[in-house]
Amino acid sequence: MRPRHLFILLPLLSMVVHGLLFASSAGPLPQLTGGFGEKTCVLCHTSHDLNEGRTVGGVFHILGVPRTYSEGVSYPITVIIGHPGQSRWGFELSVRHMTSGTQAGKLSPVDDMTQVKEEGGIQYIEHTSAGNRQNTMDGPVEFHLNWVAPDPKGGAVLFNAAGNAANGSDEPSGDYIYTAGAYSGVEGPSTSRGLMTEKGGEKRPLRVSTSTRLLDLPVPKALNRGAWFFTVQHRFLGPLEDARPGNAFGVDQGANINLELGYAATSRLSVAVTRARFALADASFAPAIISFNGTYSIHNSEKSFWKMSLVTGVAGQNNFQRQYSPYLQLTTYWDYRRLRTYVVPTMIFNSRNDTEVRDKPDLAIHPESNNTFALGVGGNFALHPRYSVSAEYVPRLAGFGGIGTSHATISAGLNIETWRHIFTILVSRSRDFTPDRYAVNADGPWALGFNIYRQFR
Repeated sequence: MRPRHLFILLPLLSMVVHGLLFASSAGPLPQLTGGFGEKTCVLCHTSHDLNEGRTVGGVFHILGVPRTYSEGVSYPITVIIGHPGQSRWGFELSVRHMTSGTQAGKLSPVDDMTQVKEEGGIQYIEHTSAGNRQNTMDGPVEFHLNWVAPDPKGGAVLFNAAGNAANGSDEPSGDYIYTAGAYSGVEGPSTSRGLMTEKGGEKRPLRVSTSTRLLDLPVPKALNRGAWFFTVQHRFLGPLEDARPGNAFGVDQGANINLELGYAATSRLSVAVTRARFALADASFAPAIISFNGTYSIHNSEKSFWKMSLVTGVAGQNNFQRQYSPYLQLTTYWDYRRLRTYVVPTMIFNSRNDTEVRDKPDLAIHPESNNTFALGVGGNFALHPRYSVSAEYVPRLAGFGGIGTSHATISAGLNIETWRHIFTILVSRSRDFTPDRYAVNADGPWALGFNIYRQFR
């Protein structure tokens, strides 16, 4: 190529690139939702893998999609996107019939934050220049639109969307790209079949990202390979029943703590070590405990409404020097709209402390057994993408029951997602953290506590 031609083409190429970047800030090109074989914005924004941002606190959801739709009804739809540290936001969404891939109904903006484009007979609604909310740090931001439902003869419909949590640099680098989907079936005889398909294929979007624990119970968690996670559990010793301003409602009377560090060797297998330090760690009834555990995800499909994992580990008292207690926990949850329910059968082996039984035989509960079986149940209800409430109940069903008066572990708390952390403030009858303790007996009054969870890429 001649030099003079090069001097002419370089400015033109620069203008084209700048124009494409400006066009993206004012709305992306159509056909980038990730649904029905379409590409996504990762085509240009290549710094991070698709949906990688979810592992570091990012959110992207489609809300308001009805379980079943009625022809001609206008449904308000909301798209939510947020990511810590990002400051410009965008999205693109389409609605198609699941079987034919044709346009389903009609999309329309409700304000100047969104616009509709059409390509190949498909409508694409996306952000505008005003809608990208430049310099709105962290988010989440919301985009609102209307969807008028189509003739039900076309069958169930799929919502597909891609989102961009951008850093505002006017360059494609450093941005996080997300995808999300939702399903709506038709009313009438096919409704029950549609609900089954929905349960099998839709991931419930309105959910604070759960940590590896509900409150004390472990929960299924799909981790990306190479991810690290860290948990702090803290239980104040002061009982709520004696709480008063003079003792800071129990928070100035010492505390028990537990630290957990884990690593995902694969997307299905993770390992962790925990260390519980008790306020009276030198006493036999409150020893320091180290636990090693591994979690294998039996069923962790992202689109499934249920997940299941197997947790196995061993806890050793006095910093893993004596009283070794292996345990098995099968942890499962089911989603129904905003509610997530958990069931965690737990088996602890060598749960009996022979020294305690010998010193306090009259207070021992079923000392003839050296194992314990408990059944943990719990629930989490989403109030908002960043807030949810949780509760759990762990009764001992058989075997050794510890020393003292037998009580099931009962806990309840509020979860808050902020700055890539999950913070939980709670009340509990247990001040223990490992299954060989909280699943055997919660012989104690109600007290305040908190958990902090953080996942690292």
